[in-house]
Amino acid sequence: MEIEKTRETSWKIQLKRKNESIELTSVEISGEVRAIKLTLFKEDNSLMSEMNKEEFFNFLSLISAFKDVVIGEDSFLSEQTLIDTNIQENTKEQEDFKADLYSTESESSNMLEKKISDEKLNPEEWDPW
Repeated sequence: MEIEKTRETSWKIQLKRKNESIELTSVEISGEVRAIKLTLFKEDNSLMSEMNKEEFFNFLSLISAFKDVVIGEDSFLSEQTLIDTNIQENTKEQEDFKADLYSTESESSNMLEKKISDEKLNPEEWDPW
């Protein structure tokens, strides 16, 4: 006897008009996606479409192709520009962090060197050979 566990994950997307929304629901049975539900809400009316995984991927491909036709590749370039800008900002933050880190390390190193020079070390005490 095997117990099947069912899990549903839903995302509700509120559109600009308060009385309109889209709900996407994934139905998993024993860890496998069996159905994807797409529901459109407008005021008191709703329209639900249920698809299996393959149908959903076909639908997603059509939506993506439609986006490319309507919006074109220009949107990708602007998204890529945003990504590049974000990478540059992160790189600058990392460089600033490294500069701070190295200045802190060099200060610590200088203090350690001064402390070591103040104490006279006997090579016989620390030399393992």
